[in-house]
Amino acid sequence: MADRAQESPASGIPGRNTAFAAVSAGSAVLLLIVQAIISQTLGEDVFGRFNWALTLALFGEAVMDLGVHQVTIRSIARDQSQTARIFHNSLALKAVTGAAMFVVMGGIAFALARDAALWHACLVMLGVAILRSYLLTIRGVLQGLERFGADCLVVVGDRVLVLAGVGLAVLAGSGLFGVAAAFLLARLVALAAALVLARGQTGGVRLSFDLALWRELQREALPIGMFLVVLNFYSYIDTLMLGVISTFADTGLYSNAYRLYEGLSYAPAVLSAVLTPRLSRLWSTDRAAHWRLSRLGIAGAAGLAIVVATAVWVFARPLLVMVFGPPAAEAVLALRLLVAGLGFVFVIWVLHAVALSVFRERLLFTTTVIGAVVNTGLNVFLIPRYGRNGAALATALGELVTLVLLLWGLRRPLRGASETA
Repeated sequence: MADRAQESPASGIPGRNTAFAAVSAGSAVLLLIVQAIISQTLGEDVFGRFNWALTLALFGEAVMDLGVHQVTIRSIARDQSQTARIFHNSLALKAVTGAAMFVVMGGIAFALARDAALWHACLVMLGVAILRSYLLTIRGVLQGLERFGADCLVVVGDRVLVLAGVGLAVLAGSGLFGVAAAFLLARLVALAAALVLARGQTGGVRLSFDLALWRELQREALPIGMFLVVLNFYSYIDTLMLGVISTFADTGLYSNAYRLYEGLSYAPAVLSAVLTPRLSRLWSTDRAAHWRLSRLGIAGAAGLAIVVATAVWVFARPLLVMVFGPPAAEAVLALRLLVAGLGFVFVIWVLHAVALSVFRERLLFTTTVIGAVVNTGLNVFLIPRYGRNGAALATALGELVTLVLLLWGLRRPLRGASETA
């Protein structure tokens, strides 16, 4: 059978890959169910604490990966003969960065956590973050090879295991620490299964210590990695600040709204995941096709955003109550403020793929830093006055600033091939 990844890439959005990526993104509903189980069973205070620990872990994951996932996709998409070499060295490199991340973020958690129980939960969730970073390494290989069917299996399997593990922990009467431990165990099983699946694509699973390649990966990944660190800071600083400035109950209510909002952002993530390797190839082979596909992706994301945002705005209250229970109705205004910025987020996802394909990582970093500064400043002003609603408004305004800056920075590639020579 001919290797599909070796075929000349079409200039349109690949339908089969998009379908698999859509299933992967759609499986995020399983994680939403996990959040709903915790919220409805353990209450808003524990739910707020869990999301605070999860947020800290997400920061840690971004620091550990530092862009290697995205570079893996792009590098393998351009030269599939390097698949095994990149994969084996990424596994070893992340052992070093993961250990350093755990020590640093564990110390930050100790300084910020209000009690020992929350700190212990943070340490467990940092372990979860390390395992997820390794899962991203495997997914980077599969996406770079455009094996979106196998990637879909990894994603869905991981989320099914997490749902089952957390569900059993809650049924057993576990509290915050027990839920975090179940999360860790489920992800460990998922990683083991993913490594078995990846062996056929990578020539086995082993650690390699090619220090020259490590330096090359880090040099190429650093701009992307710094962007992702800032992006995570930008996306989740409101949750962290709510836990420090406000109450964990308010943090839990905001998390009700934000998890729905975040789940909706998986829709453009489908386009971004599929477009990144395709646009990376077209940039080096067919600039006109790159321009057409970029414009098509932006238009599709904008149209989808209008439909989704309108529906969520209208049905915000019943949606929150259905997923998280009657107490979540207090987060209606926060959810509506968040979805007001959903159109910005959808287009931003596609612009990220465009920027990566044309080696504009520094633009991603710069725009996200500015957006994070705006968002943090607004949170400092708005959270003490308006709590969760202030955090939601700060997020929407920050997304608008980021969108405007990205459109301006990518104006040349988006005008067409003649402007990018």
